Amino acid sequence: MSRRIDYTVPPEYDGCKLQRILRGGVGCSYALVRSLKTKEDGILLNGVRARTIDRAHTGDQISITLHEQQPQQFSRCEIAVEILYEDTDLIVYNKPAGMPCHPVRNLREDTLANVFATHCTGDGEPLTCRILNRLDRDTTGAVLIAKNSFAAAALTGRVEKSYLALAGGTEFLQEGTIDAPLGQPDRTNPRRAVMEGGQRALTHYQLLGTGEDYSLLRCVLETGRTHQIRVHMQYIGHPLLGDVLYQGALGRMQRQALHCNWMAFWHPVNGKRVEIKASLPQDMQKWVSQCKIHVKGA
Repeated sequence: MSRRIDYTVPPEYDGCKLQRILRGGVGCSYALVRSLKTKEDGILLNGVRARTIDRAHTGDQISITLHEQQPQQFSRCEIAVEILYEDTDLIVYNKPAGMPCHPVRNLREDTLANVFATHCTGDGEPLTCRILNRLDRDTTGAVLIAKNSFAAAALTGRVEKSYLALAGGTEFLQEGTIDAPLGQPDRTNPRRAVMEGGQRALTHYQLLGTGEDYSLLRCVLETGRTHQIRVHMQYIGHPLLGDVLYQGALGRMQRQALHCNWMAFWHPVNGKRVEIKASLPQDMQKWVSQCKIHVKGA
């Protein structure tokens, strides 16, 4: 499979070398530029093969052609997963609970990667699965997958996200920040913990409402550590409902009450702002509705 992307040189890059334009203006990674240089049609300047040291001027057209490698083979998956957004370069799913993003040792089927592979094969376009925001198996919500190496490189670390969480207790500030390093005390155990020498982790939260003995929070991460929201909520004494790994109560939820409800990014090809909302799953919506908590923008 191949994908051609065209870029018109703006005035601010007039007279610059293609290397700089490709890295800065087009948004190619260093590794992608190196790969493009080896292909006959990898880098074209006004339709003619060009070198990265060649200079371009305002109004010139730069074209890059992506030649995707043979994708990893996944078994078919007939589970229907809601598609929130799709175009030539990207797709966003509303991942359900109980579905891993990628195959793991004891589960090689019925993952989101299998769903994606089946979808692409059905469209006649087998593609490599490049998930840009992995969610835990029982965390629900928006998951972004890039359909090519260019989109993946351009959006890595550049996707805004927010999460809705139901946490035990009602003693929250209206807004707060948790700044506590996370690590993995035991490499044979998936459980993470706040610990000295861990990686810095920063979680911002906003109180959206309270139930009888729990609260609805909107969480935004500055860092993307494994289990970050789950560990931070336990750390401040408010584990997520249903999160047995981190001492959350099982009375209302049978999995951690965490959902990626919103995502936004600048499209790497057309430059347009894309915002996506993922509706709450029924198990969380039940408790939000019963407590008459109004979730603005959820």
